[in-house]
Amino acid sequence: MILIKIGGGKNINHQYIAEDLINFKNNKKIIVLGANYLRNILAKRLNIEIKEIESESGIKSIYTNKEIIDLMLMSYSGLALKNFICLLNKHNIDSIGLTGIDGRLVIANKKIITAKVNGKIKLITDNYTGKIISLNKKLINLILENNYTLVITQPVISQEGEILNTDNDQLVYTLAKEMNPSKIIYLIEKPGILEDINNEKSLIKNLNINKINEFLNNKNLGYGIQKKLFYIKKIIEETNAEIFISSGLIKNPITNALKFLGTYIKNG
Repeated sequence: MILIKIGGGKNINHQYIAEDLINFKNNKKIIVLGANYLRNILAKRLNIEIKEIESESGIKSIYTNKEIIDLMLMSYSGLALKNFICLLNKHNIDSIGLTGIDGRLVIANKKIITAKVNGKIKLITDNYTGKIISLNKKLINLILENNYTLVITQPVISQEGEILNTDNDQLVYTLAKEMNPSKIIYLIEKPGILEDINNEKSLIKNLNINKINEFLNNKNLGYGIQKKLFYIKKIIEETNAEIFISSGLIKNPITNALKFLGTYIKNG
């Protein structure tokens, strides 16, 4: 099985991804779909501020209140997911698109969030952020065994029925641990993981644990890549999956990722 994480950046080429997926019709596939750019565009139109918060450990994330949850329902589960499923259908790729809410596909516990505010640690009381605790593997296997490509996106649901936001990289980690894919492909707006974020020629072809730890200790790293590497580290420590991080802007992005065009990571 192949697990593909499609980044939510503005320039990710969904058309190229859909065209390349035709070459993997015989593989079981789960796709995790991002939509950060769409969320931010809608936020601007609706005059909603997107805020970052920083945990005590220095990990940054999006501050998720009820307004942001509603925004995610519009952008992730609405515009992004349905348009992508429509595109796959045009390429005769049988697919089903679900959020973590549908069929209680992804269940999370609501997190108690503390964050640094003006140098002090404060409790965030109106958060709707969750930590994933389980997957509906029966539903996932039902879809895959009937030769459908499963596309999953945010948000997820709590045991009490609350809609929550979790990070898509956390979702990839959970799927990696529970579904045992042989290969995990991240399609991003860069050629792979870069030594210097501003220099695309500084591609790291092979990434190891020591280098990931070095990146994670870099406080100037953007929260997106920071979280991605945090969960990638957990994946390579806890599974046998091969990880490929490559450009989602080029033709045949999946095929080229598997040809080691980007960054390759494997435990050991």
